[in-house]
Amino acid sequence: MNAMLDKKTPWWSVPMVWLIIALPISAVIGGTLTVWIAYHFADTPVREGHAKEGMGYRMVVDRDRKAAELGIAATLAAEPGRLGLELAGRFDTPPANLTLTLAHPTDSRQDMVLMLQPVGAGHYSASYAAIPAGKRNLELTPGDKSWRVTGQWQAPFTGSMQLTAAAQLSSPQHSPTQP
Repeated sequence: MNAMLDKKTPWWSVPMVWLIIALPISAVIGGTLTVWIAYHFADTPVREGHAKEGMGYRMVVDRDRKAAELGIAATLAAEPGRLGLELAGRFDTPPANLTLTLAHPTDSRQDMVLMLQPVGAGHYSASYAAIPAGKRNLELTPGDKSWRVTGQWQAPFTGSMQLTAAAQLSSPQHSPTQP
């Protein structure tokens, strides 16, 4: 028994010491890795015109209702490097300029905002640089953002498309005989 007490072993050869050292070091490495992941892969903020409810998002439809009330319809036509827009609706005075947002569905860094300038009665135009291929959510608003019309288009843009008030805003009709 005395032989065991007299034997001195260096601290680095005791397995329990390495277990005590490894636990705090692994916690520091794990925490640092978590902070790095959170910083580099952060969620994008909720876009203007949307509200977060629980784990999902819903659109705030006040501006869509206003567009539907005014009967606003926009036809967007694409040419290489240029977008043309024809705007129809019941306006007191047509908007002086329009903003067209081309939003990428998942990567806000690829979003583009184009300022459409009037080129005639109800006609607007803007030039744009090359847009990477992929789906884009379009949102057309006047300068005061009082209304909006939306649509989806696949880049590279060709042809024409119609922008309308989102979801046509008709409330569901309930039948008195069905729940």
